[in-house]
Amino acid sequence: MVDDIKLLMIGMSSETYRIGNKVAKICHHPRIARCLSWCPSQGRVELEFYPNGNLKDYFEKNYSSTTEVDKKRWAIQMIESVFYIHSKGVRHADPRLDQWLLDQGNVRLCDFNGSGFDAQPALGLTGRAAQGLECSSHWLPRPDDVDSSVQTDLFALGSSLYELMAGQMPFAGIDDHTIEARYAQRIFPTTGGLSLGIEITRCWNQGFTTAEEFLNTARSKLSEATETSFSVFT
Repeated sequence: MVDDIKLLMIGMSSETYRIGNKVAKICHHPRIARCLSWCPSQGRVELEFYPNGNLKDYFEKNYSSTTEVDKKRWAIQMIESVFYIHSKGVRHADPRLDQWLLDQGNVRLCDFNGSGFDAQPALGLTGRAAQGLECSSHWLPRPDDVDSSVQTDLFALGSSLYELMAGQMPFAGIDDHTIEARYAQRIFPTTGGLSLGIEITRCWNQGFTTAEEFLNTARSKLSEATETSFSVFT
């Protein structure tokens, strides 16, 4: 039973409806927020209700009771969700900690409103450039006209995992301009002592070719968390 709904604004067009009908048939996955329905004429998407809200808010409210095992499990699941959408040719374009919803201890990626995707001939869809843009602490420096990519998503995923493991945003309290300048000089926050700290820095340095490579590395390192994560991608 659905206890409540969450409404997200979407483009109001027949194209949106056509895409939605096709994509919904292939996108049910335990790491993705479940879409119940969509209504382009009213500009909304109806998602399953997740009583624990988003991961950022939940983590801040329950910081003292959140265990290291919890964080490791969520980290694996966050990477799994990005791996899954990349396997479908989708770039999220704005992954940050509040873009994952919490469902009975497991996380689901949401908010694809600004995402870009590759051409999908089987669905009759042409590719689309991303409409979203990461916040400064999650943004891989690049020219303004360069579209999102696997690497920009992985950079932002690294920052999201830093949020989770460090309990704060990268360079928290520093203005956006300074953060962007530091990133352009490849100056990143210290990750020593954090779970997946080396891998987070590797994301920032574009050291992973794919999300799958990152996932395999993280699973190997955090084996105890892997046992409670889904590993089937269809």
